[in-house]
Parts: sequence; C-alpha cells; structure tokens
Amino acid sequence: MKIKQYLTIGASVAGTLVAVMLATGAWEPLAKAAKSAQGPTFAVDPSWPKPLPALVGSDGVAHRWVTGEIAGSCMDKHDNVYTFNRGWEIGATPAGGVLQGNESGAIDGQDATASAIPSPPVVAYNGDGDTVAGWGNPSLISSNAQDDEGWAAYMPQGAHGCFVDYQGFIWFGGNGDGIVQKYNPQAANTEGAKATYVLQIGTKGMCDGKSTSSNPFSSCGEGNSFNSSHTLLNEPADIAVDPDVGPVSHMRGDIYIADGYGNHRVVVFNAAGTYVGQWGTACSTDSESCAPGTFGATGGGHPHCVVLGNDGLVYVCDRPNDRIQVFKKTCAVPSVNGSQPVCKPVRIININGFNTATAAQRKALLLAGTRACDMDFWPNIDYLASKSPSSQKDIVDVDLGNDNTWLINKASGLVLGALGTCGIAPCPGHSAGEFAFGHTTTVDSKGDIYVAETITGRRIQKFVQMNGQ
Repeated sequence: MKIKQYLTIGASVAGTLVAVMLATGAWEPLAKAAKSAQGPTFAVDPSWPKPLPALVGSDGVAHRWVTGEIAGSCMDKHDNVYTFNRGWEIGATPAGGVLQGNESGAIDGQDATASAIPSPPVVAYNGDGDTVAGWGNPSLISSNAQDDEGWAAYMPQGAHGCFVDYQGFIWFGGNGDGIVQKYNPQAANTEGAKATYVLQIGTKGMCDGKSTSSNPFSSCGEGNSFNSSHTLLNEPADIAVDPDVGPVSHMRGDIYIADGYGNHRVVVFNAAGTYVGQWGTACSTDSESCAPGTFGATGGGHPHCVVLGNDGLVYVCDRPNDRIQVFKKTCAVPSVNGSQPVCKPVRIININGFNTATAAQRKALLLAGTRACDMDFWPNIDYLASKSPSSQKDIVDVDLGNDNTWLINKASGLVLGALGTCGIAPCPGHSAGEFAFGHTTTVDSKGDIYVAETITGRRIQKFVQMNGQ
C-alpha cells in the first residue's frame, strides 16, 4: 500500500496547546512550579497526531487504521517521526484481515470501530501530525502447537526499537526473536506490505542460546546467558548507527545493538553486518548494587536502549537497575571462546537524583520503582551522533515504572522535572499529557519531544517546547 492510496476520514481534534509541563527541583504543585521552571518547559499538543488514514476495501467501506502498542519511535532528518507498532500482531480476524497470533499489543476488529483494521507495522507522521508513510510486511507464520502466538515470518517479532541513520535508512529490532533489519524507507513505502529489508543481522527463527525444544523460538528470551555469538542475537531492544569512523572497526557506520532481553550485552557490527565486538553480561540480581558494566538479569530489557552522544560516548539504559550507564566506544572488545567481556563505564546516572525532594516525597514518587526504559538527549539530532550541533544539556528519560518522563540535567544527573500532567506522581492516565506505559522517546530538530506508549497506552504524544531555552 502506498500512502497516496489512503483516504483520511474524520476531523482533527480541535483545541490549542495545553500547557502541562512542570517542574523544577522544588516539588511544588505543577501550576506554581511552571512559573519558576529552571529548565525548558513543554506543552502537550492534543491535536497531534491527526486522525489515522483509512483504506477503502473491496466492500466500498473505509476501514480505519488502529495502531497497537507503539514500541519504537525514531526521527529522520526531515523531522518525520517513524513508529514501529504491534497492531498487526493480532489475535482475532479484523475486517479484511487474517487470523494471526496473540502477541502483546494486538488489536482486533472490535478496537475503535467494528470495521477497524491494523495499521501497517511502520507508520510515520510529520510535525503537523499528518500520516506521511505506512508500510511493512506483517506476514506471520502459523503458531507453534506449544505456543498461542503467531510468529512474524518476515519483520522482527515483538516490534521494538527503531533508528534512522545518517544515510536515511531505518533500522528495526524485536524483543520476540533474534533479528535487526535495515530498510530503505522510500522503497519500502512504495512496496507497502511487500517491503523488503536491505540488510539483516541475525537469523530469523534462531537466537543466541541453547535449546532442545521443537519450538525454534524457545531459545529466545530473558534469563539466557549465552551471549557470545558473533552472528546471532537474542531479543534485541534498540539500535544506533554511528556516522563516525569506529575506533575498533576503523570503518564508518558501526551498528550498536542493545541485545537486551536475552543477551544482556551491547554488541557492535560494522556497516556490512560483520561482528566487531561487545561488552556486558547479566548481573545476578537486579539492583543499583549490580557491578558497573553489567545489566539487570530480569525485569524486561537489559540493556533496553543504546544512544550515541555528541561527546563520543555510548549511553545505555539498564532498565531494571534504574540507571543509565555511559561507555567509551572502545569497550567493543571481540569475545573469544565464549568469553563475556565486561567494560567499566565512565559514568553511571542513577534515575533517583531528585534534587530537593524530601524522603517522604521521594517515597511517594518512586512508589512503582523507577525504570530507565529509554532516553534521548535534549536538544539533539539523533542521526548526527557526535556531530549533533546541539548542546545536549539535558536527558529525556522514559520511566515506565512510574509512568513519568523525566527531564534530567546531563552534567549533574539531577532531575529538573517531568513531562506531562503526571508530574511528580505516578500515573497511569489516558488524557493528553498523561502516560500509560511510556516506552520510547525521540527529539526533533526544533526541540519538541515525542513519547510513545505500549501496553495500555498504544499511542504517541508530542510535547512542544514553550520557553525557547
């Protein structure tokens, strides 16, 4: 399907920007705190994005798209926001669809309207909220007799992270199998549901692990510790591509993968997809006492994000341990004979630096437990990495434990405030500016912030910078 074939139906949401930001280190009511904010302030745009397109089927009816869990979000050089969603991983037969599996985030024909259809796996929006692209191959194989999920036959199972690189290619991973794929978005949008990748790392149906089960995917998943393969992955969570020449590969375009849910490592491949090196292993327990350079053994995603800063360093989300670990690129040491190299980070940012919060306030704030789920720098141009001209003065951290999105001073590690009406109290919520399982974030060249939600949220929201800092 090409985007020009779609018919948009419905009216856009009326209204103006509603200022909902917050906060400073002083834990005041949001309305009061916003007046004395030390950092940038933001407002949610409740009219973004505009209503999704509909596709007129053979029955002459326009079937509205519905997205599932939006598990990945990334930005191209034109400030188009690409999302990777799980709506096509469905457990019922939608209008004009095919019975598929029961993966988390699925939708069926009763979502939104009786004639709804899943959106394509990849949906892109421009800054005005218009849908500018929709594509991806959603074909699934039959579910294994031992499992009620229909496994993706082509794209990564369990849609997860995405990244747009310096050449404009888009990368996708999945926390349900062992592959990362690279796409040409212009070709893919023309191919629609038949979109094909131009490079794949890993092998579909195989994960870096050991299994004697008849189910080819049974070796995938958290808890595995077989993280030494030079060719296989295990439920990769995120991707970043370096436009610079790598210090180990001596090539431009190194691919950093948070090989995260099953392997607890950051693994690096060169632009051709050849193994360069890796670092990290699982910690025996999940706490801030885990040794530097190790990642949480359970808790969903470890590491869960990988982001390249303009300081030449690699920022990695250790989600269950509530921290961001910062590494040098030279940590990418080749593993030998199954070794698991651990590299000491140059810095650890714990997601608990709440400045002037009292003990009682901090206890209430952290009721659900913090999570370093995903991050981006603010302001930032992701694909430029070390060449990003912005100051990267702050870090935007998505905390799915509390359903807040923190704004953290990069230099001090102190939390300045939080996006959205959730403020300093745990959510979840479904109104504009609230979060329900916030999962990933990305920042555009204007300094606006986008936060995507999975599980019960299943949407992406835009927060517009208000005070021009």
